[in-house]
Amino acid sequence: MQKFDTIIIGGGPGGTPAAIQLALKGQKVLLVEKSGKLGGACLFVGCIPSKIIKHSADQYAQLKTTTLLTQEKLEDMKDLWDEIKKKMDDILTMRSRAARQHIRQLSGLTFSSGTSRFISNQELEIEELGGVKNRYGFDNAIIATGSIPFIPDFQGNAGQEVLKSEMLFQEKVLPKSMVIIGGGPIGVELAQMLTKLDVNCTIIEMMDSLLSGLVEPEFAQALSQKLAASGIDVFTSSKVTEINKSGNNFNIIIADKTGAKKAILAEQVLVAAGRVPNIEALNLEATDIRFDRHGITVNDYLETSVKGIYATGDVINGPKFAHTATYEAHIAAANILMGNIHKKDFRKNSWVLFSDPEIASAGYTEAEAIKNGFDVVTGSYDYKIDAAAQIAGDPCGYLKFVVNRKNSEFLGIHIFTQGASSIIGEAALMVSKKMTLNDVAQTIHPHPTLTEAFGFLASNMIG
Repeated sequence: MQKFDTIIIGGGPGGTPAAIQLALKGQKVLLVEKSGKLGGACLFVGCIPSKIIKHSADQYAQLKTTTLLTQEKLEDMKDLWDEIKKKMDDILTMRSRAARQHIRQLSGLTFSSGTSRFISNQELEIEELGGVKNRYGFDNAIIATGSIPFIPDFQGNAGQEVLKSEMLFQEKVLPKSMVIIGGGPIGVELAQMLTKLDVNCTIIEMMDSLLSGLVEPEFAQALSQKLAASGIDVFTSSKVTEINKSGNNFNIIIADKTGAKKAILAEQVLVAAGRVPNIEALNLEATDIRFDRHGITVNDYLETSVKGIYATGDVINGPKFAHTATYEAHIAAANILMGNIHKKDFRKNSWVLFSDPEIASAGYTEAEAIKNGFDVVTGSYDYKIDAAAQIAGDPCGYLKFVVNRKNSEFLGIHIFTQGASSIIGEAALMVSKKMTLNDVAQTIHPHPTLTEAFGFLASNMIG
């Protein structure tokens, strides 16, 4: 039986960076990925393909509003969708091949295409794509198998014919109408980009608001108004009770919190009701690793209940973003190399919702900061008065600071405006370095830019 210093299960952002880091430090590493491709869900069925669609949808929507529309015929939607899919295939293939080429240059790193299952706390069985099974020993392991879409058990004759978000990217043609079940980040992003591609979208959300608990409530309310203005129907506090199909259409029955029911017809139904840890095939029962439906239990060092076995990314209970998984991968690798010296700190986490306008956050929301025991003070800046936003032609949205009243340190920064994704990096640095209102107020920001709002708001808050 061959033995490795570290075996890493999962070739996505929670696994590959750790494999490279460990191999560069001289370890003998085995990286196992079931699909045989590096990149994970973000590259192949998540953030990258969806942003490719968004980019094309934004361009198409802008073209429809220009005066050229009276002189030129818009491109046929099927041809446009074919172009988008080709662009997706080209970019995804290029990025995956580049990752494979990178790891081939590392002499200590072995790559395996196969399915992994634990035999014990120190042994794995890997079934290669051809069906051959081999057993491997290890001193350390990292579990980074990601997550899979959660599909509720719907009633009706078509409850299992719904699309998952990754299936949308493979559709030959776009439907004329679609019901999206779930008003979280995936549901909101897809609804807006598909609407720009002439798909009539409806969102069904169980909670009282879209993006509930994820963004500042005032941001969610303002974004909901934007969705309504673009023609997207949104039903909150509503649950899908039945999905049936007759001919080419789905009949979706929903019920609100009073029990009142409503029927919605659509050509297609897509479920974006969250994701669950992808751990079922790992045979964790053969180990002493603790886990539940929320994922694998880890300590502050990302180590499981078995010494030497770590877990990163969507398989643990924490923020579920590709960049966060990469952050965790480097922590796990460092702790394997040097002992448990680095702790995870999700207060530093930042993320972007590529909605229209965009929402970006770093650190705690106001509610999270209060829940964690901080006495907070908040401030808000309206982008309607912002020069850069006015020049861009879409002066709307807000910048919000969540600050520790005791020492004026930033606990969270939240941005709702077009271009938020380009300036959240500065906000993340402000939070992670525990900068104060004075630090930012005394920083000279260029004019006219969206970032100068940081200085304006900080100055206003300290008077």
